[in-house]
Order: sequence, then C-alpha cells, then structure tokens
Amino acid sequence: MRIKYLFCFFIFNSLSVFAQETEKEEEKLFGSITPTTTVSGGKGKNKIDVFLDSKFENYTKFTSQNTSDSKFRTVQSRVYVKGTYDDKLTYSLRYRLNESVASKALEFAFLEYNINDNWTVSAGKQFIAWGSTELSYNSAELYMFTNIIASSQLFSPGASVTYKRAGQSYKLQVVSQGEQFVAEEYKNKAYGGLFLWEGELFNKHLKTRYGYGLMQHDAKKYYSWITIGNRLTFDKLMVEMDWVYGSYNLNDVQLNSHNPDTGLAYVRDNVTSATFKYKTKKLTPIVKAMYNYRSDLDNNVSYALSGVSAAVEYYPFEKAPFQALRLYAAYNFYNYDYKKYDIKPADKNEHQIALGVRWMIPLF
Repeated sequence: MRIKYLFCFFIFNSLSVFAQETEKEEEKLFGSITPTTTVSGGKGKNKIDVFLDSKFENYTKFTSQNTSDSKFRTVQSRVYVKGTYDDKLTYSLRYRLNESVASKALEFAFLEYNINDNWTVSAGKQFIAWGSTELSYNSAELYMFTNIIASSQLFSPGASVTYKRAGQSYKLQVVSQGEQFVAEEYKNKAYGGLFLWEGELFNKHLKTRYGYGLMQHDAKKYYSWITIGNRLTFDKLMVEMDWVYGSYNLNDVQLNSHNPDTGLAYVRDNVTSATFKYKTKKLTPIVKAMYNYRSDLDNNVSYALSGVSAAVEYYPFEKAPFQALRLYAAYNFYNYDYKKYDIKPADKNEHQIALGVRWMIPLF
C-alpha cells in the first residue's frame, strides 16, 4: 500500500506528464562545461571532442569505534570521446583508465544515427535506459550514491530507437543482460526491454525522466523496474526527486551472512531520494537526502539505509578550457537499520568526508 501511495505522489507531482530533456554527459546542469572542437572536412560540419574526465580526493570513512579508510585516491580517470559526422552520425566512447578489470574498462561505445529531426536509432554498448535523475549523471558528479547507482548495471550492449517531438522523447531499448538479472542457464540468451519517456513542462522549469524495464531471468521469470525522476529548476535553484523500485541479484556485504555459499542475494530495492542545489557564480552548495529499503527475498531479511549529504563546489576559473574544474568538500552521514533478523546486528552510523578536485578538460 505504501508503494501505491508513493507512486501516486510522483504521478501527481509531475502532473501526469512524462517529460525530460536528456542532459549530455559533457554538460553540467546549469550550462555547458566543455567546449566543442570543430574539424573541417567532408560534407557538412564534423565535430570531435576528446576529454580527460577525472576526480581525485582525500577520503576518510569512520564510525564512532574506528576509522576504516583515510587516504588519497583516484575516484576516476577516464577518456571520453564524442564526435559527429555530417550532422547525422554520432559516435561516443568512454574508457576508464583506472579500472583493474579489463572487461569493465570500456564503459560505452555506441553509434547514433539521426534518420530525421524526429527519429534516432543507436547500437553498441550504451547507457541502459533507466529513468530517474540520479542515473542520468556521470557518477563523478555525485557525492553520495543511493543503493541503485552503487549496485545496478548502467551500461550494456544493445540497440534502441528514439522518437522526439515538441520537447518530448520516447525511447525503446533492447539489451543483453548481465549477471544481476539472469539465471545461470540463461546467461547467454536473456534480454531486457526498457521504455523511457523524457520531456519538459512549464517552459522547461519541470523536467522528468520516467522509465520502466522488464529484465528476463529465465524462461518464466522476469524482473520489473520502475524508475521515476523529477527535476524542478528556478533560476539558480534546482530540486530533484527520484523513486526507484525493482529486483535483481547481487552481492551485498550487509546480507552475506544469509548467503554464505554464493554471496548472491535476490533483493528488491525501494529507494527515494531528494537533492537540492543552488548555483552562484563561483559556489554551488548541494544537499541530498535518501532512504533505501533493501529486502533479501529468499531469506526474508532486510535493512534500511538512510543518508544525508552536504557538499560545496568551488569553480575558480570562468573561461575555457578549465571552466569545468572544481574544488569540492563533502560530508556524508549513513545510518544502517537492520530489520527482520533472528539475531539482529547492531544498527550503525557511518561518516564520510571527502576533499578533492574534479575536472573534465579537452585533450585536444
């Protein structure tokens, strides 16, 4: 019943309009943060952008009993390439330089072809067409993750078709799934289907990302996902509200005691989050709150993860190519509340502090 009420709230909040203009990876919420390199040749106008996308910080994690982490770390270092040929064909690639597993280093590599002003088709390893606002971000833009972005599969080989008209975008996508959804005997022959409706309302003040996914587990079982996001913008203020609900298989250290053999649990996530941002010329303060309820459906145990984050970004440069460079400070507070356990672990609080620098600058 709680789920139905929450779902109705989001529907009412967006006035029953599924709308959102997808924000490009190389764009910041309040404007472009990267220049475009134009290359002449062939017919029409051709462009190619090559960026170094990096985030480096000093990170500390601690509880009231001990400090488990305190170190400098490279959060990410990636090469991002995006180009356009003859205003029709777009190609995108992002490669993670600090990934130790080679198969995961290539995050995406896909082609998009604009048939006309309304229709676009794409193929390759691409973004999975989840809704919500959080899942539309480059993860380096975030200082606190919900369980969804921390656990779910974000990229997959597949194909999609998109229809755009009057500020609305409708995408149908088919992907080959990863191990999070697929039974062992179906790991090489299972598909997922997703629908994403994006658009804008009230002179672009309200933007929405609403999605539904149906992921095949085996011949008879499917996992369904509802991913809803609303983004409200007025001048310098932005408010984002998300609700995500779905099931998958994953290794969660909080549930490992009930899954000692494989470590995998069949879980259902019910996640709500809200983010507030206010941008001035040099500073952007950010406040985020989230509530994650994760249930182990096989063992009938669950836990709630609540979190609050406060961060501030400082942009020292205003001109290209360094206008995207920012210094930041962030504090995160997490509370783990364990439920339905025969022998209940002690609830715990966790604190995180990060001081760092983030940049996305053109290589050439």
